[in-house]
Amino acid sequence: MSLDPTITKRDQSVRKTLIWVLVLNLVVAAAKLVVGWLSSSISMVADGFHSLTDGASNVVGLVGLSVAGRPPDDDHPYGHRKFETLAALMIGGLLALTAWEVLKSCVERLRVGGSPEASPLTFWVMGITLLINLGVSTWERREGARLESDLLKADAAHTGSDVYASLAVIASLFAARLGFPQLDLLAAVVITLIIARVAFKILKTTGMLLADTAMLPAAEIASVATEVPGVLSVHKIRSRATSRGGYADLHVQVDGNLQLDGAHEIGHRVADRLKEELHLEDVLVHVEPPSHSI
Repeated sequence: MSLDPTITKRDQSVRKTLIWVLVLNLVVAAAKLVVGWLSSSISMVADGFHSLTDGASNVVGLVGLSVAGRPPDDDHPYGHRKFETLAALMIGGLLALTAWEVLKSCVERLRVGGSPEASPLTFWVMGITLLINLGVSTWERREGARLESDLLKADAAHTGSDVYASLAVIASLFAARLGFPQLDLLAAVVITLIIARVAFKILKTTGMLLADTAMLPAAEIASVATEVPGVLSVHKIRSRATSRGGYADLHVQVDGNLQLDGAHEIGHRVADRLKEELHLEDVLVHVEPPSHSI
């Protein structure tokens, strides 16, 4: 697949990762759904749908990334990075929807009954797909940390939850072989809880980003800023988290007798100190004399 030359190398790396993960997720989902349906294993079919939403979230991520990689414009002067966070939020929504669908399947099994067929094929499929998911989630999580991508981190959590779900399915298949087919339903419930937990974490994290929740206490920012020589006081402090770190803006008061270039030099030192010590991506410092009204 050709890559858009206008996007950054970082975004190209994120996109390549998502494409590979998408292909593997579709293979895993197809194997689980087909074999799960043939063996009447509700937990395996549920796990297959879980894997299918992994693939769907990859598609959502690719669409979100194509928008997030665009440069700032008149309508979006701060860039389009929040579209990446929005895509991560949609992944959380897909997970929540999956949990609901699995729960409905559990209720249906209780109503009509049934038991899974624990054949050697089911064990082979679950074992191989388990190894694939484990490898994919580990690789994607590392890439998310390396590239500082909320999208990859959220998607890795999504794929990683499939590992635990697959373990629950394998346990239920062993139980069926031992004469306890009802544990297939219990495994499906466990999968539901796993999916719901991951969905909540993703929705909470991305929701806070989109709501511009304060990233750092104002007192902590003020403490670092006032360590810079020449800063008399600090006020009007704001901060928010971003997909690439954090942003802060603040007003610092300096000696009113300073030359303009000297005052601005202090402002630059404050910004540099905050970026270094608090790991902020961008800092905007307003320099003013001490007589300025707060």
